[in-house]
Amino acid sequence: MKRAGTVKNVDRNRLSASSKAQKENIAEMLSGEKVSKDKALTCSIMMWLSLQDMRYACNQELINFAEHIIKQVQRLGLYCNTDDPANEKSVAFACREASQAVAKWTKDFDDLSPNQRQIVLRPLQNLFAAYEAFLKDAPARLIAEVSTYSLAVRVAKKVMTFLELDGELISAIDKVISGADSRAEARRLKMPYAEFTDRILHAANLLYDVGIQADKELSAMYGKPLNPVRPQRISDVRQPMIKMLAANKGGALIQAVKDSEDIIRHCDNGTGFSCFNWTKHFKWAANLIGLMRQEAAA
Repeated sequence: MKRAGTVKNVDRNRLSASSKAQKENIAEMLSGEKVSKDKALTCSIMMWLSLQDMRYACNQELINFAEHIIKQVQRLGLYCNTDDPANEKSVAFACREASQAVAKWTKDFDDLSPNQRQIVLRPLQNLFAAYEAFLKDAPARLIAEVSTYSLAVRVAKKVMTFLELDGELISAIDKVISGADSRAEARRLKMPYAEFTDRILHAANLLYDVGIQADKELSAMYGKPLNPVRPQRISDVRQPMIKMLAANKGGALIQAVKDSEDIIRHCDNGTGFSCFNWTKHFKWAANLIGLMRQEAAA
């Protein structure tokens, strides 16, 4: 089990009080009002419809949904098995298998028949079934926490992935978002237009996955509904939500990372365990800061 915020030379009384508070918080999470039957049924239907769609289509919405459920189950495994390390490892193994299945399905999709895709996705199917069974008697507050945690992890990873893109590509994305001719930008980078388009859309989709989690807040800032659409063509890259996220040197993106870190840290500190790789995240951030300083000095 990964411990959140582990530090050295901490006062023992303070550490004991923190541990007690964490245990009390976990106990509260595991009690209280249960998830409503309607909400549990809705989630169940969404999972099985998603799994059916994955036999015939491969898109980011399906990938995001699968990863969202996997991350929730991963964290639930930490909550529900604090006194059962063996079962905790079993849940972690099931989540790892499901993640690997989604990765293989994504990579090999075009080479597989619908039935073969279903076979590849069997670990995900098993995970969905386990989550469906858990929801029938799950505490509502616990499910709300693991869902919020999962979305915060997604936002942090998407932003960091975007910010790690090649500097010239990010510059080109910013210009295209602002209305520059995409073909001219492709020529400037000496890149085939088809490849340039794919990379621009990939970057824009990362921004979309961040912005969609703050649609209400961004719409309020914009003054009217943004009505975002997942970017599938260059014209979609210029929609208001993408422009807002790219403005001010990505200030909104940096804030999104900070907000996500706060949510994850709050959840981790409140329980004493984490399923977020802080070491990798901070290494990511340090590398990014180094690159930004190099570019500023150039």
